[in-house]
Amino acid sequence: MLKLERIPKSVAHFLGKDAGQNKNLERRSNSTGSKRALITMLGVIAALAGSAVASNAEPLWVTYPGLEEKKPVFLHFRREVILDSLAASYPVELSADNRFILYVNGKRVAEGPSRGDLAHWRYEQLDLRPYLHKGKNVVAAEVWNSFTGETPPRAPLAQVSARTGFWLRGDGAASVFETGASWRVSRDRSRTFESPWPHLNTVLGGTYYVAGSSEIVDAAQADWNWNALEETHAEWVNAVAALAPGEAAPWALQSDKLPPMRYTPVSPGEVVRTNLASGTAFPKSSVTIAAHASATLLIDQAKMVSAYPEFVVSGGKGAKITVTYSEALYDKNKKKGDRNAIGDRLVLGVEDTFLPDGAHRVSFRPLWWRTWRYMQLHVETGDQPLTLEGLSLHETGYPFDERGFFKSDDAALNQIWEIGWRTLQINAHETFMDSSYWEQLQYVGDTRIDNYIVYTVAGDPRLPIQAIDAFGHSQGKDGMIQSAYPSSGDNIIPPFGLLWLGMMRDYAQYHPDTDVLKRNLAGARKILDWYAPYVASNGLVGITPKWNYIDWAGEAQQPGNPTHEDRFPSFDAAMKTSCIISLSYLGALNDMAVVEMAAGDPALAAADRQKADAIKNAIHDQCWDADKGLYADSPDRTVFSQHANALAVLYDVAPKDKAAGILRKVTKGHGVDAPEGIIEASYYFSWYIVKAFDHADLDDEYLVLVETWRDLLTLNYTTWPESRGDTRSDTHAWSSHPTADLIGIVAGIRPGALGYSSAVIEPHLGTLKSVDAATPTPHGLVSVSYRLSGQKMLATISVPEGLPARFIWKGRTYPLETGTNQLELLTP
Repeated sequence: MLKLERIPKSVAHFLGKDAGQNKNLERRSNSTGSKRALITMLGVIAALAGSAVASNAEPLWVTYPGLEEKKPVFLHFRREVILDSLAASYPVELSADNRFILYVNGKRVAEGPSRGDLAHWRYEQLDLRPYLHKGKNVVAAEVWNSFTGETPPRAPLAQVSARTGFWLRGDGAASVFETGASWRVSRDRSRTFESPWPHLNTVLGGTYYVAGSSEIVDAAQADWNWNALEETHAEWVNAVAALAPGEAAPWALQSDKLPPMRYTPVSPGEVVRTNLASGTAFPKSSVTIAAHASATLLIDQAKMVSAYPEFVVSGGKGAKITVTYSEALYDKNKKKGDRNAIGDRLVLGVEDTFLPDGAHRVSFRPLWWRTWRYMQLHVETGDQPLTLEGLSLHETGYPFDERGFFKSDDAALNQIWEIGWRTLQINAHETFMDSSYWEQLQYVGDTRIDNYIVYTVAGDPRLPIQAIDAFGHSQGKDGMIQSAYPSSGDNIIPPFGLLWLGMMRDYAQYHPDTDVLKRNLAGARKILDWYAPYVASNGLVGITPKWNYIDWAGEAQQPGNPTHEDRFPSFDAAMKTSCIISLSYLGALNDMAVVEMAAGDPALAAADRQKADAIKNAIHDQCWDADKGLYADSPDRTVFSQHANALAVLYDVAPKDKAAGILRKVTKGHGVDAPEGIIEASYYFSWYIVKAFDHADLDDEYLVLVETWRDLLTLNYTTWPESRGDTRSDTHAWSSHPTADLIGIVAGIRPGALGYSSAVIEPHLGTLKSVDAATPTPHGLVSVSYRLSGQKMLATISVPEGLPARFIWKGRTYPLETGTNQLELLTP
């Protein structure tokens, strides 16, 4: 019997229905005459499709024959097709485990798939038509999997895997490119994947790294012509099925709703330190290192970047090139300082190694992007000199459109805004990432702040929707979600489950579409159900299983260890209950009530509010210390933190008339620093302090709180760090909330009701004399311009059609009309 491929829809009418399932046609093909007729018909179909008919009936997951499971591997796939004519389009869907980069006729055109789990495995979509031509075409893919299951892991912890494979489905004329026996595959042994974690522990001391592999590339073993018109390597074989006959695919495929990540050429930076006489000419000009010599070139990118680096070298057989990527330079004590300082400071970090084979103009590049500000090239040559011909970079990340902005007459505030937005972009890819350098994990706590910044600056909800859904996908049978997802590991932080509900409330505030909320409602309710049994007889939440993490503050609870009563957040000795955990639970009940009203059941919203009132009363009764005028971390009332008091104000445990006094007692009047005796919040948790000041109508003090970030400018950060003092990570978007708050609090543009169905504009300008700002809404852009002179303020406000809006200035409300509004007002 002849094997039929799935017929393109545009020509399926020639057979009356889908040829791949036409059993009558298959039966008729058993006769000689019918076979000739069938062959003729297939020829017509092929001509209409602009291609020859492939041999496979449906796209298969394909792989290399005899491949060991769960071992690091780097594969090349290729499909050669001769096109006598070109169809109007060649739409394809494609995926891989773990990753692919697709080339058409030598041009890089796609990469993926976006990270997910096996039950939600992404495939990418594109049209090959712009890259094809009449005659012979080669569609080729690099596919790799660095999974080992070892500790430390070589693969990113955020990467899930079943087994190595590649899958491509074509529609219409593109069906000729579908994966099957017509594809060829070779195993490229030039790349070795190694975990950088042991090296980082050696050079930096104990640290934590799970962002993926370092790569060692040996040019002598590489097939540099793998995607050329003709096969030139001996190891090419026919691809084989990745699944046994009848075996169900472990990947449940679904389309990727995200746009392609950026792949944008950017400047490669400048050499700022070298021992090579001509080294400063690189990378604008080529430089040569003599035989039996060594050279080091330190390149400053000037700002943090996430990018794909690519080096072109000639000669240098027997040489070794070590590339080190570092967020900052270190002193001899392995400490960071002024991020612009160079001198004799050390470059310590993730490394890639390239081994040239003496060929002319060989291109070296890692398969995955890197994050760095400083890149060091260390070259050791053998018997041949080596020429560094050039360095190019392609920046990557989620393609946000920067629609919102903030500009003022205070240059430092403008810089704070820009650094925060850059930090978010560095850490936003196909998921949000806590740190693009160290972990690349999408954590709930980080992501809630990331979403807030995106809503305010870009307005694009697709990456936040991905995050909300991902955490829902991670939910276990017991009802609790993972703290970071996607992930191949297991790390449950129950308070992050509560913040997931806050994340959904934030979405409801900024976006009218509630589909993502509706499909996650059941899961959100399970979070509250999970916590309910841990409410003790005193009305407070007790110690729960897993990691009771709130913030890196004081002597924090540690992952993988039992909860200690005397660590942050602390628990009382008698009942083992916590005021801070109880406040977090209270906040989640409030948030869930809003989500229920927006997309769920009003009766359940009322029930959540009733539970919230009960726990609110318990917190006030048992955690308020009248002598100190503060809320304690536990009913023992021996430890006090910014965290407990900020949340008590934010969630209305504290009476309104006491809120301002409480907040001023846990801050020092300069930034978000805490006075002695009060556990200090991190940059991350300080967002909740800001929210508490806002809730207490203390927005006029926001520019005092942001002094903490003004102080950081003296160290010349180009992205915001993870933590105070000696930080591990120099690029952590959880510290970037001033970028949203400068628009929302200082310029004062915010939602006035759920779904951004109205807007309220209430600026808090402090001593500023000039502010221009804008933020996207579902109705369009809202922009403001404020100019203060003497005792007058001129406000120019643009409101999009369909968005009711009001302006508030010093307690007085002014209705706004669609279009441009101008108000001339008096200042106090």
